[in-house]
Amino acid sequence: MEVSPILESTRGQPARPVRVALYGGIILRHDAVSTSLLRKLDVLRRAREAGAPLDVTVFTQASDFDDPEIHVVPHLGALMRQRAFNEADVHIFEYGMWYELFNALFLIDRPSLVVDHNTTPPELVDDPVVEAACEKAIRERHNLHQASMIVTVSEFTRNQLVEMGLEPEKISVLHLPPNNAQAEQPRREFAGRSLGGIIELLYVGRLVKAKGVLDLLAAMDKLWADDVDLHLTFAGSTRFSQPDVLEAVDRAVARRGPEGQLTFVRDADDDEIARLYASSDVFVMPSHHEGYCVPVVEALQSGCFVIGSDAGNIPNVMGGLGMVYPVRDADTLAERISRFAARVRAARTDGSPLVLPTSAGDVGLGAWHDAVDRHLRTYSVENFDARFLGLVEELVAMEMEARAGWLTRTLRSPRSVLQHS
Repeated sequence: MEVSPILESTRGQPARPVRVALYGGIILRHDAVSTSLLRKLDVLRRAREAGAPLDVTVFTQASDFDDPEIHVVPHLGALMRQRAFNEADVHIFEYGMWYELFNALFLIDRPSLVVDHNTTPPELVDDPVVEAACEKAIRERHNLHQASMIVTVSEFTRNQLVEMGLEPEKISVLHLPPNNAQAEQPRREFAGRSLGGIIELLYVGRLVKAKGVLDLLAAMDKLWADDVDLHLTFAGSTRFSQPDVLEAVDRAVARRGPEGQLTFVRDADDDEIARLYASSDVFVMPSHHEGYCVPVVEALQSGCFVIGSDAGNIPNVMGGLGMVYPVRDADTLAERISRFAARVRAARTDGSPLVLPTSAGDVGLGAWHDAVDRHLRTYSVENFDARFLGLVEELVAMEMEARAGWLTRTLRSPRSVLQHS
């Protein structure tokens, strides 16, 4: 049988390198959407190193990475003059905040994929410039109709797009894996520690009102009135935080820090965050809106119990494995923390089996660990890599002939680590 000249004869690959263009508004350190794009760049590079015929170019409007495949183009006119843009076979856009390069979606006649990270509701944003960008992003999400395929990072966002009238069959979900590769611990025994009555709580994220930081402080003030053996650690980036919220946290540390009840770790690196997960009993996510929420995945992977609001995607990413409370309700948040603390302390005191109070009902510790393992399978790096390369294969098949699996089989090569100078 004669083999199509379009295919490489022995491996079913395209006969020439597939030109892939990736797009993001910004590519900055400690930015979630940037990390998503860099992860895709990494897996495509590994596939290329393993023999897949790929040329990859990244276009962005701003970056603090020095990387030969990341090209900063300030506006759409500059993009249109780029040879790699005009010759790309497939185009993959990250979208969460409005950026001008996203309008390239209207200029291309080849297969395109948009990865929708969700957009913060404008009413939750204090900065007028960011608020305007969020408003514009929400309006322009209708432009996703132009894409050949759409991927959302959460079930919550997929449901939003279907409600907007986008074709359900064009939309799939690709969960993001943990950003912190060090945030992984063996199964822990909450009641097996020699910590006495101390319960360690942790918050990781930006210190802004929309993340519910002030709600958490209010809940803790209520709890500390009767329970001095609760310790809370805030780990937040000062670069992406609101000055008034930072001041509120600093004032709380001045009051509670000397009593050993509150700690603020500023601008912690991945190693420090991993240590905080490992030393905490419960991770608290009081956010008013989450399109995804990577820290919940990292916390579960680290063996932490999770208490989170019912905002956005938080219930989905928790998977019924923690306790949910109504968003902004500091009193109910305090009750959830108190209930968890009482269960752990009772088990520590009398040695009885620990039964965790989850949204799905009471669950024994061993069964809870098993359920966490099952839940996290779709949030793993391995799942992300395989699903993403599978999506690229589908895009390429719209443009040229190639046999199924020509990209995904490259995953047999060792996984590299995201490193950019």
